[in-house]
Amino acid sequence: MSLRHRREEGVVAIMVAILLVVFMAAVALTVDVGGLYLRRRELVNGSDSAALSAARTCARGGADTRFATPEDAADAGVRANGLITSQEVSGTDITQMTACGTQWGHVSVRYTSQQALYFAPALGFEHESPVTTEATASWGLGSNNPVPIVVSSLLTVSCPVPPSGTPAFEATCAFWYDNDRLNGGNFAFLSLNSQGWDVPIDSNCSQAQSGGTSTLTGWIDGSIPASVVLHWTDPTYVCTDTGIRGVGGKNGPNSQLWSALHDLIGETRDFPINWEGPGAPIVGAPVQGTVYQQGNIDKYDIIGFAQLTILDVVSVQEAEGGVGNCTTKNNNPVSWTTAGETLQLDTISDATSGWQGCPTSTPADDITNVVVTQAKPNDPPCCIFGVDYTYDPLSRTITWNGAVPKDTKVSFDWLIDPNNGPCGAIPSNSSAMCVVTQWVSSTLDEDFQPGTDNNTVLRLCDLVYGTCLDQ
Repeated sequence: MSLRHRREEGVVAIMVAILLVVFMAAVALTVDVGGLYLRRRELVNGSDSAALSAARTCARGGADTRFATPEDAADAGVRANGLITSQEVSGTDITQMTACGTQWGHVSVRYTSQQALYFAPALGFEHESPVTTEATASWGLGSNNPVPIVVSSLLTVSCPVPPSGTPAFEATCAFWYDNDRLNGGNFAFLSLNSQGWDVPIDSNCSQAQSGGTSTLTGWIDGSIPASVVLHWTDPTYVCTDTGIRGVGGKNGPNSQLWSALHDLIGETRDFPINWEGPGAPIVGAPVQGTVYQQGNIDKYDIIGFAQLTILDVVSVQEAEGGVGNCTTKNNNPVSWTTAGETLQLDTISDATSGWQGCPTSTPADDITNVVVTQAKPNDPPCCIFGVDYTYDPLSRTITWNGAVPKDTKVSFDWLIDPNNGPCGAIPSNSSAMCVVTQWVSSTLDEDFQPGTDNNTVLRLCDLVYGTCLDQ
């Protein structure tokens, strides 16, 4: 019995030894291989950041306020996001780079970092293993600040649209978004998503709906970010937004869109420019220009971006002009308690809370008969011009010389002359909208400088699959 027992003890010892090796291998696989996977994931993030940072610096000409060279930018990007040591980023980590400062280009990086192994050495492996990752980023002409609405000579009132001509800096340019001029082109709204931007000429745009009014509004007000690119010499076909049909006036069924654009007054945004060449007569024909389907505009060929400062958004009814009397509504409280406070009448419209009968848009062409009175018979006497207040007709500003009683009433007559506005002739389509802008520049101007952040789009890409912007 003792001999048999000793024999069984020997078998158990062998099994324990074998299982211990298997256990150590399992631990090594779990801990060390898992650590290698996590390290690779961190280094992938770092390499991606390095490529994008180098591409941004190269697009700016090879140096900027932060980095002297694209290599410096890449190393800073990988150090910030890849948990890599300074020794591991020494030397040259950019493996390929096109000329800096051009409108298109790409840069590739490769980084290697050593990952410590804790259990693998017990199985005869090294104490550390290298982890290597690569990334490529490209830059190209595009926009990080677009609005989903086209500018075109089909729509302009007062300015030529490049490449036909270039307006003077700060020239006032008005565009009537009139579907009658666009052959049913969805009021020049277009898609900024990947399903509708840069599509084949024969693609089905009805499948590229953006989600309709809500998504278009998000692109306009910036709550849904958009970044779009252009081909350098080939057409960039963009679908009209089929989620929008029959856009009405400012108070029409889709007034939300025009209200969102109206809220951008004073801001400068990028408007896509449509090429004014002929449309493709046959689907699939390699002809640059607007593409028609069944008589309606189906796609625009976007060739650049116009930087425009939005000044006003005007409906047909507003552009037709008018006269009226604007006054505080129902004697609502209008109280000034400090001498020197002002009220600028140019800023008051029919949308101003507490007022009624006011101009539909501002400023009015003429303001006359400005009257300030006590609102109720039992109020303290008010208001004597030159004593309680003054009015400057040039700046159209009331200035209060002292405290003014609550419920003071203000009224004035106004005039909007339709022949004096920037929108010009009024279209017969009552749903048309006039967008008044101030010209800043365009990517088609002869003095346009490439590499500016607003019109340079960065993205990770793959040279093998041809997804870089300069391919």
